[in-house]
Amino acid sequence: MIMKTSLVAIALACFSAMTAEAHVGLRRPCGRYTSAAGCPAPPPGQSIDYDINSPVGTHDTINAPLCKHTVPYATRTTYKAGETINTQYSVGATHGGGHCQWALSYDDGKTWVVIETRIRSCLKDAGQDYSVPITIPADAPSGKATFMWLWNNAIGNRELYSNCADIEIQGRAGGQIKGVAPLIANYGPNSKYIGEFPGSQDDGSRYFAERPPVTIGAGGGSGGNPPPPPPPPPPSKPPTQPTLPPTKPTVPPTKPTANPGPTPSCNAAMAVTKTVTVTKTVYATHRPRRH
Repeated sequence: MIMKTSLVAIALACFSAMTAEAHVGLRRPCGRYTSAAGCPAPPPGQSIDYDINSPVGTHDTINAPLCKHTVPYATRTTYKAGETINTQYSVGATHGGGHCQWALSYDDGKTWVVIETRIRSCLKDAGQDYSVPITIPADAPSGKATFMWLWNNAIGNRELYSNCADIEIQGRAGGQIKGVAPLIANYGPNSKYIGEFPGSQDDGSRYFAERPPVTIGAGGGSGGNPPPPPPPPPPSKPPTQPTLPPTKPTVPPTKPTANPGPTPSCNAAMAVTKTVTVTKTVYATHRPRRH
């Protein structure tokens, strides 16, 4: 029973190792949260990515953001403008090679400029250790930068792989890099689709010629990278009827008051009183007799 349990544990460990090496991941410069020796520990609140070789998306799904992880390392590797980086990769399965792009960003991934592109030949016939020399442009400005690697595989599921390294560039004050924005293909249903191209099939290379131009400096860039969609406008209020000017309140008509006539004088009032008295006396005088 103990032997059986041990065999299961070993099998699971081997499976985990095979899964982690199933595809390709950036090893040097240190891809974010890699388990590669000599790389820094992940930032606080983050953990080592033992599946760093897995894709960030397919032609119909997005599994992770570009770079795979968005919180940068606190420790950065420093390079000089014009220096060549011997980038290295951990390789599990190359899927017939494919297209690779390398890009730089100075604004935490909002704007990217491509500094190297390899169409079809990238990772083709690569062994377990694979390296590609990438040169930092001589006009690169000084500052903290993000170094991104992208790969669209030739055979298998239509996928996109992406890792990023956090670097510091010692460049030219006020320098700029002019190039094109990266092609983001096979990354969700709204991205460009590149089918399999093991032979002479359409490899989508025409899309690379359509990449828009972009220029970036130490503070970011302009052009090329589309801005995020604007927020939807607030819902319009239903139309209201025009407001009429206030009218004076209508006073209901009242019955005309009879003219009381002139106020009687004191003498007239006395005369009336006397008349009433006399009248009463007359009625008393002519009261019929009782028989």
